[in-house]
Amino acid sequence: MKSDYEPATPLQPMPKQPVWRWICRLALLTSLCLPTAPAVSQTSTAPGKPFVMTADGEPTTYTSRWATLIYREAFKRLGIPFQLENYSLARRAALVEEGVADGEASRVYSYGNNRPYLVRVEESLIDLGFSLYTANPSVRLERIEDLRATPYHVEYRRGILICETALKGAIAADRISDVLTEQQGLKKLISGRTDLYCDIDVYVLQELQSPELKGVTTVRKVISIGQAVPTYPYLNKKHAELAPRLAAVIKQMKAEGLIEAYRLQVERDLGWKQ
Repeated sequence: MKSDYEPATPLQPMPKQPVWRWICRLALLTSLCLPTAPAVSQTSTAPGKPFVMTADGEPTTYTSRWATLIYREAFKRLGIPFQLENYSLARRAALVEEGVADGEASRVYSYGNNRPYLVRVEESLIDLGFSLYTANPSVRLERIEDLRATPYHVEYRRGILICETALKGAIAADRISDVLTEQQGLKKLISGRTDLYCDIDVYVLQELQSPELKGVTTVRKVISIGQAVPTYPYLNKKHAELAPRLAAVIKQMKAEGLIEAYRLQVERDLGWKQ
C-alpha cells in the first residue's frame, strides 16, 4: 500500500542549467527580499547631532550673541537642531573645510571665491561698518584722503583688510601700524600713542563696554571707511541643498523685523541700552 505522502508518479529529474544562471537567480531573489535603505538627504546629520555653525571670538560677545539668536530661530523654522561654536578664524575655516563643522556664520561675499568646498547662502546676515576712531579732540577729517596732509599716526587691527587697504592708499607707510586686538588699539589711542584707529564698528563698541574700558568717554568716531559690508553664511558643500532654504528663512526674518529686534535685545542684555 502506498503511503499518503508518496507521489503518484515518479519525480522527473530537473534539466541541467549552467551554474552561473542559478547564481544570478539567487542574487536577484536575495536583493528583492532585503529592505531598501532610504536615501540620505545631503543636509541630514547623525540622529541627535546638531547642525554646527562656527563663529570667531567668544560666545558672550556682541556678534556671537546676535548670530546665535538669528540662527537659533532660523534653524528652528527649518526643523533642524542647531549649535554655534566659537573658534579662531583659521581654525573655524579648517573645521568647515574638513567637514567636521557644517558652516561659517558670517563671511564677506567674496570669501568663497577660491574655496570650492563652500556654498554661499545668498542672503546677508549682518552688515559690518568700518570706521576711524580717535581720542584726540582736535582731530578732524572729512575724507580718508585728508590724511595725506596731516601728521597723524594711524593704526588698525591686523587682518582687517578693508582698513589696511584704505589706509595704505591714503597715508605714508611709516605712519601706519597694526595691533593684534581691539583692546590694544583702543588703549594706545586713549593714551595718545596713536591718533587714529581703524576697526569694525561693533567690535569697537563692544570693547568700549568691557570692564577695562567701560566709562571711557574720549573715544569717538571720526569717519566711516566706505559702505557697510554685508556678511553671509557659508555652508560646507555637502549641505548645498540647504542654502536656498536658509536664505529664504533669513529673508523672511528680516521682513518681520526680527533680526533688528535681536540686535536691540543683545544690546539691552549687555547693558548698552536701557
